[in-house]
Amino acid sequence: MPIHPKPSRTKCAPSPRPWPHSGARCQGLAVAAKKRKPITRVNVRVPATTSNLGPGFDVIGMALSLHCEVSLTIDRTRRGPAIVECSGEGAESLPKGESNLVVKSFRQVLPKERLPFALHFKIKNEIPLARGLGSSAAARLCGLLAAAAARDFRYTRPETALTHAVRLEGHPDNCVPAFFGGCRISVASTDPMVHFPIRIPKTIGFVACIPDFEVSTEKARRIMPAKVSVKTAIETSGRLAMLLYAFESESLSLIKTAVRDTLHEPHRAKLIPGFEKVRAAAERHGAFGACLSGSGPTVLALTPKSPQRRAMIGRAMVRAFRGAGSSARAISLDINTNGTKLTWGA
Repeated sequence: MPIHPKPSRTKCAPSPRPWPHSGARCQGLAVAAKKRKPITRVNVRVPATTSNLGPGFDVIGMALSLHCEVSLTIDRTRRGPAIVECSGEGAESLPKGESNLVVKSFRQVLPKERLPFALHFKIKNEIPLARGLGSSAAARLCGLLAAAAARDFRYTRPETALTHAVRLEGHPDNCVPAFFGGCRISVASTDPMVHFPIRIPKTIGFVACIPDFEVSTEKARRIMPAKVSVKTAIETSGRLAMLLYAFESESLSLIKTAVRDTLHEPHRAKLIPGFEKVRAAAERHGAFGACLSGSGPTVLALTPKSPQRRAMIGRAMVRAFRGAGSSARAISLDINTNGTKLTWGA
């Protein structure tokens, strides 16, 4: 199944141009672009994501209710380097110019030679950096889609920007759900890439327990073995099938076993002091199960929707991290079902 059906060539809505729901249906933009004034402002809002959910390594991802939002102003009366204003998570450490990941991704589509005008990026980021919540995927999508919109999608369509983001990230499990929303299974080894939605029961909420240290994706990948045993492969396949069945049938009692991965988590847990104690604390206080979020160090608990229960689980996880020598914070989250939102205009 392609990333999205070929867009139909229908008349576009007037400026400001809202990005239609469900990803890539920017219909008729290539036809109507010549009749429009040059784009001077773009706004992109991309959700955080969790990936793997235990056994779904590099395959399952889910959009969450935190966001990175980028507002771009293009001053076509002058030229100069990009200016970046940052607020929110990581604002002090994020680069403020061309080296910012949002800008670097933007330049992948529109290098200075093609768009030499002064660019002003305002970044409002809610996604913790290097914590396994898809911050880099969100930044890349923001930059790539902002660039596509800056030329009114005459040269780069949204689905092409998604494919580019997946290539830059090296795996689809964050980019695809961030783009479309919801929970998705993605298989990048096919041509074209295949992805499809997974239904998550409405009775499930989430608690992300975020420690005060970082784990880079590169380091978390290097620690994994190059080969795994047939036994591990079979066990991983079985747990993934069990997890999908648990979601589809709402057999929530199966989640605890299903999310206990044996492929990547035992190796990555070495980078996260107290991981098993944090997971045990979540389950002891009522979580259906808990796993690493992406490559970590965030631990994601699948929980009942009750705010009181989620708060209790979050406090228990924070205490467990503290007992292992790390400060942490807990955030109650829900699934983002809308995916990326994009508007642009003259």
